[in-house]
Amino acid sequence: MKRILLLCICFFLFNVVQAQVVSLNATELKKLQRLIKTDADAKKHWESLLTDADEAITSTPNPADTLLTEGILQGDPRKTRTWKSIEDMQKVYALAFAFKITGDKKYLTKTSEFLLAWATRNQPQGNPINDTNLDRIIFAYDLVKNDLSTDVNVACMAWLMKVGSQQIKSFDKAASGKSLTYMNNWNSHRLKEVAEVAWAINDEKLKLWVIDIYKKQISKNLNPDGSSWDFHERDALHYHIYDVDPLMVAAIILKRDSKFGDNPYSYKSPEGSSLKGSVDWLVPFFTGEKTHAEWVNSKSSFDKKRAANGEKGYIAGTLFKPTEARTSIALADFFDNKMLSLFQTNINSKSKYPTWQFVLNEVKR
Repeated sequence: MKRILLLCICFFLFNVVQAQVVSLNATELKKLQRLIKTDADAKKHWESLLTDADEAITSTPNPADTLLTEGILQGDPRKTRTWKSIEDMQKVYALAFAFKITGDKKYLTKTSEFLLAWATRNQPQGNPINDTNLDRIIFAYDLVKNDLSTDVNVACMAWLMKVGSQQIKSFDKAASGKSLTYMNNWNSHRLKEVAEVAWAINDEKLKLWVIDIYKKQISKNLNPDGSSWDFHERDALHYHIYDVDPLMVAAIILKRDSKFGDNPYSYKSPEGSSLKGSVDWLVPFFTGEKTHAEWVNSKSSFDKKRAANGEKGYIAGTLFKPTEARTSIALADFFDNKMLSLFQTNINSKSKYPTWQFVLNEVKR
């Protein structure tokens, strides 16, 4: 009986630990190794990541049983504890890269420790705003999954399946109850999280769900003129970015797998909306050609509470800072090479790799 169970586990793992779409595959890792040897800026970003990994070697995992950030004001002890716990995300991400680039097993041992700690303690509740913070640990798992021991791999897969299934349950509940979280920024984050899980554990049912909901989200959340539902609801580019960034992460995964068929970035809904259109709509605010006073006509009571709490950037009338869109422009660079020059102008630099995201874009293309 034990032998049969072991064979079943091995078969399951064989079907999971194959292509690395969320992170980098072997060919891309070799390309990254060459790049950090030949380009000074790429090397600078890598050395910073390696420093993080070396510091993480002596740290102890601090997994949260439940992540709590959504709807909680800054200064609340629950949010403070969560942010402290989320520091693990950068640590495990750096450790995983350190192992794959250097081959030093000490980094793999520590990566496994962090992964197992989170997989056995964290209990996902299906709140996409809370779980959106799991990005880097899912990336780390995908990066090293072929190197993990069977027990760690099984624990991680079970945990990630729960992350994904809880998100889908929350979507079904929202859709049946007509809650706007089935199509607002919550769903952009939900979609991203399920996409990361689906391709990390190679689950075909989850993948099909992502493809279906991606198309529906482009249709319902983004407008033909490029603006987003959340922008008009919150009167803030902050929330437009909160829509398009997770959609771009999902789109990169879909593009790399090719199951989607069309280019997910330029895909147009029947209404004429597209992710590309919504990024292009944001660009003039990034370049400074346009400005926007944030939160003035927000319909959200929570936005008013954050302003009253003195949280920086949430006071009605605060001008949008172009720097807030840097992550959006960096992600869009994967699909659109004109984004690099826009970013270079924003930071007054000629660097081909102004951030680590541009390095990843280069090796993934």
